[in-house]
Amino acid sequence: MSDALSASKSSNEASGLPPSPDSNTRFDFVFARLNRLFGVVDGIFRKWLPDESNPMSQAGASALVSLLVATASGIAMLIWYKPSVHLAYSSMHALEGQTLGGWIRTIHRYSSDLTMLLLFVHAGRTFVARKFSGARWLAWVTGVAMMALIWLIGWTGYWLIWDQPAQEVAMSSMRLFDALPIFGEPMSRLFVADRLIPSLLFFVVFFVHMLLPLGIAIGLGIHLMRLSRSKLLPSKVVSWSIVIAIGAASLAFPAPLGEAASMSVKAESFVVDAWYMSPLALGLRFQEVGLWVAMFGGVGISALIPWILGRKPKSDSMLAKVNVARCHSCSQCSQDCPFEAITLVPRTDGKAFPMQAQVNPNLCVGCGVCSGSCDSGGIGLQWFDTPTEEKRIEREVLGRIETGGCKWVAFISGEIDGGIDYFEKAKWKDRLPGYQIQFQPTSSWITSRLVERLLRKGIEGILIVNANRHERASRDGDKWVSQRLSGRRSPKLKTRSASDGDWLVVDFNDANVGSLRSTAIEFRNGVRNGLEPRRPSVFRKALGIAAIFALLGGLTIGPSRLNVANPSPMGPEFVLSFKAFGDWDEAKSVELEDQENIPVHMRGRDVNKPKRIPVFIYLKVDGVAQERRFKAKGVSHDGPAIDQWRMPLDVGAREIEVVIDRGGVLEDLHWFGTVEAQDRRIYVLTYDPKEGFILEE
Repeated sequence: MSDALSASKSSNEASGLPPSPDSNTRFDFVFARLNRLFGVVDGIFRKWLPDESNPMSQAGASALVSLLVATASGIAMLIWYKPSVHLAYSSMHALEGQTLGGWIRTIHRYSSDLTMLLLFVHAGRTFVARKFSGARWLAWVTGVAMMALIWLIGWTGYWLIWDQPAQEVAMSSMRLFDALPIFGEPMSRLFVADRLIPSLLFFVVFFVHMLLPLGIAIGLGIHLMRLSRSKLLPSKVVSWSIVIAIGAASLAFPAPLGEAASMSVKAESFVVDAWYMSPLALGLRFQEVGLWVAMFGGVGISALIPWILGRKPKSDSMLAKVNVARCHSCSQCSQDCPFEAITLVPRTDGKAFPMQAQVNPNLCVGCGVCSGSCDSGGIGLQWFDTPTEEKRIEREVLGRIETGGCKWVAFISGEIDGGIDYFEKAKWKDRLPGYQIQFQPTSSWITSRLVERLLRKGIEGILIVNANRHERASRDGDKWVSQRLSGRRSPKLKTRSASDGDWLVVDFNDANVGSLRSTAIEFRNGVRNGLEPRRPSVFRKALGIAAIFALLGGLTIGPSRLNVANPSPMGPEFVLSFKAFGDWDEAKSVELEDQENIPVHMRGRDVNKPKRIPVFIYLKVDGVAQERRFKAKGVSHDGPAIDQWRMPLDVGAREIEVVIDRGGVLEDLHWFGTVEAQDRRIYVLTYDPKEGFILEE
């Protein structure tokens, strides 16, 4: 624990604040500091754009809009696209230039890239806000799964173009499959020559690419199932801005198309999309090991973050708890809860009220919104008990007035500083001179009842400072306090006399702390109207939208058009791809003296299954010979020997001889020929029992 955190804890305890519950996140202090940094960034954006017009503040919902655009444009692409390994590239090449199909294809690509960018922003904001542990683990894990699924859709989509980058995507994928003990025949052999690429496999990839989006719909339902009042889509301004921006960028910067795929040619460089093809770099350098690390290592570690960085608190003191004796069955807490953690169940104490509130500890995150929803004090946080803390606050505030203290009170949302452990009272006294400073977990913890009592007992004004952050633990709960005090939501602030003081709810801007100080001073001087945050003008808002989408456009298009060098050696290469049956090895009979050691019904039989002799291959290049041994495939080694042998060549005419020794009485197989080796060329010789040797073109 840092010295700053220790000092803050000591200061809070001296101020009479209750001890904080155990954090359910490791390195909590680091997350609190990062969250403040994000608040500053949001505050800078907010000077130009309100949150409802900023896609970065609504990154998750904005990503869904972009995904819907990608889905719609993908369906439209079926007008031009032909899902065949022989026709796919030509159907895409025909759309080059300023064509409608080319524009739709570019929209499909850029909307897919923007989706991934916004998902990373959403995941980063969620991570920094510590919304991955406790009751939020399901939302985090399903979010990681959906990101992986969207990435896989994009990966297969680039395969379907069938240009040179797609060729590398396909070959890397096959090497990944070969690392799994699933297929008896190496899948990568299907991609050593153009002639061997199966059209059925290409269509399967197309079918998977079209089918996987259904999994996103299912995952999204699970992702949001524990949230109340969840919004699938952002505001209309953001939604239409995303659609227009993608369309305009697609007109200005058409998506590139590489050279046609050819298994016999090594590309010197690729134009790749880093948002989806980053694992390709590891795959090219480290083969299937790199792909396993990139694809599954990253996803696995991300999905385990709730257990790596999260921890189970020693007690449930951070959660809300119902005091059944005080519950009046009003259901307001259930309506206000941001996480559907509160339900009404049949009464258990025999009182006249038909129902009582019940908290599901597996869903409650301890935000404190329910405390302000209950006018009778029937529900609230265990560690920040509403009746107890209201009495403490009232005692402290009125006690200072009796000793000549100020009659103005400021309630500060604990979410601004990251929680009670990081609440620095001295800092807030400096920010809000002339106010008594009080802390509470969230602004919505404040009850109308407490405000009413303080105002009637001599308090001249109450300033309530909200944590204006999209990822705050209370979600939309902070807005309830102003609605309650203004009489638009229950429990309402009761009618007061003209002599009673006033109240004001303001949003805190991390990037403009001075505005809060100015507002607080004006409020003390009797100014209330006009103190709401000034909204940007239409012109300033338009500039802000243009700037934010220019930034998003650069972050989207730039990484999607990276030209990277092929790390593979550019020299010529000879590849022998074969499938050859070795001769049968003679099965040995069980000796008579061993007959008694086997079951009666198997005596007198040969119990050893027949096996095939390993195949020996002799490869001679310009008179220099090499030899390798290849075992028969199958659990019992009774299948053919199937594999590849890659051999680098020097430039020029090369005499190559291949001998396949199948053992036993089977005749050796011979091939001899000359190849004119050139840089960046791959010369493939295939052998199959049905076709014999074929030097692929």
